[in-house]
Amino acid sequence: MLDNSVINNIRNSVDIVEVISSYVPLTARGKNYFGVCPFHDDHSPSMSVSKEKQIYTCFSCGATGNVFKFLQDYENISFLEAVSKCADIAGIPLEYSHQKPKREEKYQELFDIYEISQKFYQNNMNSAQAKEAKEYLYHRNLTDDIIKTFSIGLSLPDSNLLTKLLKKKNYTDKTLLMSGLVGESENGIDLYDLYRNRIMFPLEDIRGRVIGYNGRAYHGETTNKYVNSKETPIFKKREVLYNYHRAKETARTKKEIIIMEGPMDVIRAYTIGVLNVVASLGTAFGKEHAMLIRKLSNNVILCFDGDDAGLKATKSALEELEKVGIDPKIVRLEDGLDPDEYIQKYGRDTFLKKLENAMNIVEFKEFLLKATTDFSNPVELANYANAMIEEIGKMEDETLREISITKLSEETKLSPDFIHSKIGTKEKKVEPVLKKENKKMTKWEKSERNLLYYMLRNGNAIKMYDKKITHMPTDKYRRLGFQISSFFRQYGYIDIADLLTELRDDEEAQETIGELSMLSLREEMIPEEIDDYLRNIKEYNEKLQMDKYRHELSNSDNYDRKIELAQKLVSYKMRSEEDNGRD
Repeated sequence: MLDNSVINNIRNSVDIVEVISSYVPLTARGKNYFGVCPFHDDHSPSMSVSKEKQIYTCFSCGATGNVFKFLQDYENISFLEAVSKCADIAGIPLEYSHQKPKREEKYQELFDIYEISQKFYQNNMNSAQAKEAKEYLYHRNLTDDIIKTFSIGLSLPDSNLLTKLLKKKNYTDKTLLMSGLVGESENGIDLYDLYRNRIMFPLEDIRGRVIGYNGRAYHGETTNKYVNSKETPIFKKREVLYNYHRAKETARTKKEIIIMEGPMDVIRAYTIGVLNVVASLGTAFGKEHAMLIRKLSNNVILCFDGDDAGLKATKSALEELEKVGIDPKIVRLEDGLDPDEYIQKYGRDTFLKKLENAMNIVEFKEFLLKATTDFSNPVELANYANAMIEEIGKMEDETLREISITKLSEETKLSPDFIHSKIGTKEKKVEPVLKKENKKMTKWEKSERNLLYYMLRNGNAIKMYDKKITHMPTDKYRRLGFQISSFFRQYGYIDIADLLTELRDDEEAQETIGELSMLSLREEMIPEEIDDYLRNIKEYNEKLQMDKYRHELSNSDNYDRKIELAQKLVSYKMRSEEDNGRD
């Protein structure tokens, strides 16, 4: 384990704004930076990143944390992996900085099974029985280097080779069946390999771990050419994009990601140096896919197959990407070819020009409308013009809108003024920043909350708290107050980002800090205000205690105890009157 001082030094050595901006575009606004939150379906910049405090907070979903927390949630990695990543960024050597620290996984056995299966299938590809499969891949112009890079393997015709291997390693039948690699015979006794005689393309999660396969027939079959693994606890089709873990760094560097349909399309793109490419595996492109893509870039190119099915898939992906605020560009390939076939037929340069000249959404919809419009028919021409006016009216980019209006005017002979009048004055959509609805707070709750706000920023507020408060009425505030005080006593300072590291396993505390970060209070502490908060909290605690005394007084049969309780109540009343007189 690393010492906290080492961890905090690593955190202090990187700038959270620089790290987050390498994943999400940020815009400076006042003292903070704002960007679209990657942790919920966000369409307007609702995530604030503080350079001064080195924390981020989403004003919509409440996500809060320091640079470690951001990397953990964004990359789906462990805390130690996030620390290691920051150490690499800062150039601070760690003993395990180039290793992935192990962590317990709920389904670790399934990950282990897939790791074994991957090695098994790759070994098969190097065996004498792989001759036909290799010839098929060579015929598709794939080299040994590419086969190795993408860990392409082979399942053999034998019905239970993998099953026997896994059984020898003492995995239970239940676990093997859960893996999706093994099936059960009708007699309910015998197990067998589900994949046989197929070229195996591993499907990896965003961390690069094998979680499934895309098995391709290679004997000239015309049906079921590709078979994806069935869904398992670690493999959800809607959450997987082929090659995502390889493409993400290049996509962030180039600020662009290309989406295709199948593994062979992606692999072919790799052979011509196009590395920022993923595939939807022929499955329906859904919301989860769109959210994964948005984590990489807002600049997206859809390059699906050139046939009718590819067109349908393009429209579907377009709709999902628009829902998460992405306006993708679209490439349509001639002759009904898929990207793999197109690149092999027309070559690298022609394909790259296709990418460079990808259609924007309006051009794509214009392309679709033109394919079904008879421009010599006045009614169809009017329908075309009205549809295009509606699309142009949705444009946010004013320059692009004017260019589109001029183009439509030339096509339809309608005057630009007329088209402008039909569109009207486009008002910029300003989406309000959403905040969690808070129930009406009492004076005591506000005092607790505001006191904690200043305790997170000022050691003097913590000292005043330690001196005068023994109990906070609200559970989550009481716990956080104790944690802040304990941190201050242990380290002699208070820093929100370092405190978040300390509380990394306490979700409630992190959420509460996020809630406090969204308060619109002044930064500097005024001692008189802190005294007011402390007095209110103390008053509320005493009130609670007196209510308990009154309840006990009315229910007690002990005369001496009743006298004692009555004296306490009188003393409390006199003290309250004196305090009110001083106020």
